[in-house]
Amino acid sequence: MNILKGAPVALTLILSTISLHAMADSDSDYKAGSDFAKQIKGQGESSLTNFNPSATLPNYTASPSETKYYGGVTATGDGALKADAATEWTTNEATQAVTDSFINNPKEAISQDAPFNTVSKDVQDRADSIIGQTGQLQCSAQNISRSEFTNYTCERDLLVEQACTRTASITGHYESTTVTRTYTVPNSDFTYTYDGNKTVKFSFRAPATGTVLSASVSVHFNEKHMYYGFSWWGVNTESVAKNDNTWALPGAVGATLTADQASPSGSMLNKNCLSGKQSRCQEYARKTLSWMQGGSEAWMTATVTMQVTDKKWVPDVVWTEHCPFSKSEGTLKKTECTSPGSTKTVVVDGVSYPVTQACWQYSDTYMTQAADSGSCKTYTDNAACTLASRSCAFTAEDGSGCLHEYATYSCETRTAGKVMICGGDTFCLDGECERAQKGTNNDFAPVVSALAALAAAGKDAAAINSINVRAFTGSAKFCKKFAAGFSNCCKDSGWGQDVGLASCSSDEKALGKAKEKKLTVSVGEFCSKKVLGVCLEKKRSYCQFDSKLAQIVQQQGRNGQLHVGFGSASSPDCRGITQTELQQIKFDALDFTNFFEDLQNNQNIPDNDVLTQRVREEIAAQLKAQ
Repeated sequence: MNILKGAPVALTLILSTISLHAMADSDSDYKAGSDFAKQIKGQGESSLTNFNPSATLPNYTASPSETKYYGGVTATGDGALKADAATEWTTNEATQAVTDSFINNPKEAISQDAPFNTVSKDVQDRADSIIGQTGQLQCSAQNISRSEFTNYTCERDLLVEQACTRTASITGHYESTTVTRTYTVPNSDFTYTYDGNKTVKFSFRAPATGTVLSASVSVHFNEKHMYYGFSWWGVNTESVAKNDNTWALPGAVGATLTADQASPSGSMLNKNCLSGKQSRCQEYARKTLSWMQGGSEAWMTATVTMQVTDKKWVPDVVWTEHCPFSKSEGTLKKTECTSPGSTKTVVVDGVSYPVTQACWQYSDTYMTQAADSGSCKTYTDNAACTLASRSCAFTAEDGSGCLHEYATYSCETRTAGKVMICGGDTFCLDGECERAQKGTNNDFAPVVSALAALAAAGKDAAAINSINVRAFTGSAKFCKKFAAGFSNCCKDSGWGQDVGLASCSSDEKALGKAKEKKLTVSVGEFCSKKVLGVCLEKKRSYCQFDSKLAQIVQQQGRNGQLHVGFGSASSPDCRGITQTELQQIKFDALDFTNFFEDLQNNQNIPDNDVLTQRVREEIAAQLKAQ
């Protein structure tokens, strides 16, 4: 009993002890967390404040060029962005290509006589009659129709225009001209000699080459007692006790001087011979030589006016032409000024020369290839056909643009039939309405064409009898292209009517016939003869096949489905199709339209309408027999 009475007390003590320990642990954890929070307080803000994006982010700049487009929250327009966008559109290579495509590839007009247009108009005109009997039970006969769209691929030459630029630049040349110039010859250009007696002879170095028109000489002596005779170029005179003398030189007129060569010489004869003492004259002559050569006690200068030949700079305008092609290949279509006329100034030898031109640069556009409808004429002339897509077959050898393209036309065929509409039910009155409603096409020609292609492939493979089995093998053919506007042995059509084709070889004429019969695949165009970097002759290459079936399977199957090309323009690969490739080709997706004509010309294929009529007659005969 005592133990039971003491148990609650002991239990209370134990729980109290546990509680105290728990409280102590909580306080410790709280204090540790609080201390840690105080320790890291502000580190986040400090990290953001002291963050250096230049050291962390690659290619960071504090003022990117795009900031000029942001005018702040109060900005009212985006003019700068639009202006730069317009500039980029005119200078960017990709956008220029888009613009060129718009210009060079005009839109294909959709004929208003196309079946889908005429039917739509008919439905619009009969709208009241179509919906006017809704909900009524009377029966009425109606014509129904359905459109079937079939894609046909053809090929044709594109219009190719290339431009030459002619740019004017200013150069010049020197021309000889006659001018009059006056030269002052200083004492330093004079040469003095003593004859050993009483005379000092002199001459000067000519300043230019030409003819003397006039001349004069000035002589100065510091010695005031000088007495001498002076003789030079028509002057014979004396000077007595005179410091300065100037004489015109009439004999110089007409004299010819050569630059840096000595002039005709003159002389000074000393006459200071006091009481006839010759030695005194000789002494003064020697002094005269010394003084003149020194140039301080005595000197001489000459002034010479001459007619001389000079060089005059004359500006020239030189045109430089840049053509990425031979102009003989094309026909000039238009010329436009790309750098408007103005006056430019050049400075030569310190002289300014203004040069004015009506235009400083021209762009001459040449047609280097005329557009040709090729095998697409049937579809372009058919109002029911609309261009669906186009792709470049091959480009120019220099990559300047597409020369030949594949075009896919979507052609509409309408199937019509008669039905009887009674209330909400429709009853077919002939076989055609069933086809019009379901859209099935089980015509005899497509089925036979596919079977014929498979049979031909098997025949080719059996004839080869080799491990490396190939079917529908072709051969490489070539033709020459001449300048645009002249005979073209690579024409896709018109053989037999164009007299300009008389210069074509028999092989080229045979190739032209094969193209008309749709037995070829275009491969490319290349320069076959080049002289000094200029192409003188171009050729086109083709793969030619023995039948339309082979051409269809090669072009649409090998190239179109399997994307196996036909080699390069200069080295076509017209190999046959391997067994593996034949297995990969989807023959039900091939367009055998080109082959249908041969079937119809060579086989007695029943027409769909004939078959339908025959079935009707059989049914009618059986009903009568009953």
